[in-house]
Amino acid sequence: MGEWSRRQLHSHSYRVPDPYRDETVVIVGCGDSGLDIALDLSGVAKEVHLSARTVGDATTPAVSNILANHSDMHLHPQVHRLCEDGRVVFADGSSVVADTVIYCTGYLYSFPFLDTGGVVTVDDNRVGPLFEHTFPPALAPSLSFVGIPMRVFVPWFLEAQARWIARVLSGTAALPPEQDMLQAVQEDYRAREMAGLPARYSHDIGMFKTSEILEFVNRYTDLPNMEDWKMELLLTTLGNMKDNRETFQDRDDYSENVNQGFQRWLSLAGAQYEAAIAAAGGGGDDAGGDAAQVQQKPLPLHLKSEL
Repeated sequence: MGEWSRRQLHSHSYRVPDPYRDETVVIVGCGDSGLDIALDLSGVAKEVHLSARTVGDATTPAVSNILANHSDMHLHPQVHRLCEDGRVVFADGSSVVADTVIYCTGYLYSFPFLDTGGVVTVDDNRVGPLFEHTFPPALAPSLSFVGIPMRVFVPWFLEAQARWIARVLSGTAALPPEQDMLQAVQEDYRAREMAGLPARYSHDIGMFKTSEILEFVNRYTDLPNMEDWKMELLLTTLGNMKDNRETFQDRDDYSENVNQGFQRWLSLAGAQYEAAIAAAGGGGDDAGGDAAQVQQKPLPLHLKSEL
C-alpha cells in the first residue's frame, strides 16, 4: 500500500461526511463502524464501495438491506492492493478508482508502557494468557486487565470485571491456583479453535458464547442480575439492528414488559434528579419543573410512555 498517494484513514479519525462530498470512497470492513460510516456517506459521496473480509461479513441481512436501499453503494470482496494511479483492486480482480480509503478494521491491542518480561504477550491480537480475559496467571492478582473482552454488555460487564478484581485484591474472593488458571485459558483457546475462530477473536465473547457474559457476572461478582425488561430490550434491539441497521432505532413494537420497565426507570430517574437538585441547594420552583421535564422527554428507541 506504499504506492497509494491519495487520502486514507482509520475509522477512528472519521468525523463527518462533508469532506468526502462527491468523492469515490472505499470502506474496508463491513462491521459496525464500516456500515455506520457507509450510511453516513451515502448521498454525500459520489460512490461508496464496501469491501468485505469474508463471505459471512457480506451476506448479513443488514448489508443486504443497505445495498437494496442505496444505489450509490456497492459491495466487493477483500482489497488485494492499492495502486499508484488511484485504483483499488479487489480479490476478484475488479477495481475502482478511489479518492479515499477508510479502514474500518477494528483495533489492535497494544501495551507499550507495560513490561512483563514476556509473561503477557499480544499475538494476532490475542492478549495472553489471561484467565477469564482478566488475570495473567503468573502475575495475578497484582496485575489485571479491564476492558479486553469484545461484544459484551458495556459498561455492565466491565463493572463486573472491576468488582471481581476488587474482591480478589481485598481478600473477599480467591483465584484458582496458577496452573488451574493456565489450564482454563488453554481449554478456552482450544474450544475457540474447534469452533473455527482465529486467534484474533480470542476475546470476542459475544461471537463465541453469549451466555458466557451472564455466567461471568454471576460467578465472580455480587452484581444483581440484569432486570428482565432490560435484557429483553437489549436483545431485541440487537436483533433489530442485525436485521436492518437503518430502521432499528425507529421500531416501536417493544413488548408491554419493556414499556412498563422503561416507565419505571424514567420515574426513578426523574426522582433522583429532583433529589440531586435539592441536595445541591438548588431547590425551589424550578427543581420540580426540571424533574418533570426529565420524566416528560420522549423515550429513546421510541418507547411509548404514559407518564
